[in-house]
Amino acid sequence: MTERIVVGAALLDGGCLLAARRSAPAELAGRWELPGGKVEPGETPEAALVRELREELGVAAEAGGRVPGQWPLRAPFVLQVWTARLRPGSAAPAPLEDHDELRWLTPGQIWDVPWLDQDVPAVERVLAHLGLEAGTGRNGTGPG
Repeated sequence: MTERIVVGAALLDGGCLLAARRSAPAELAGRWELPGGKVEPGETPEAALVRELREELGVAAEAGGRVPGQWPLRAPFVLQVWTARLRPGSAAPAPLEDHDELRWLTPGQIWDVPWLDQDVPAVERVLAHLGLEAGTGRNGTGPG
């Protein structure tokens, strides 16, 4: 079976990372993730990232570089993360599809939200890749 890519956006603005709270499906509702979605056949991961951010958040974004690594999701999918930024003049992000809340998190707030299990190692890699220091332990278990 060929693995299929799901792109996640490490959408950054002013040193903060955008997190999105799932509203569906029921088993994921209330947990947080990096926004993004499935790469369609014939689409590049970067193009999928830009499309998914437009569909899910209503923003005009541009993909940056890929964060090293990939993380298994439900087969045949794997998560790959790319940095992204809002284009000048973009609307502010809004939770349009599958999310009911968005939050810009400073490095010290990253673990204040309950991330989806598969996003935790990806978020850890994003922080390391960007040289950001998280102020608390995983999922808010540390001092803070």
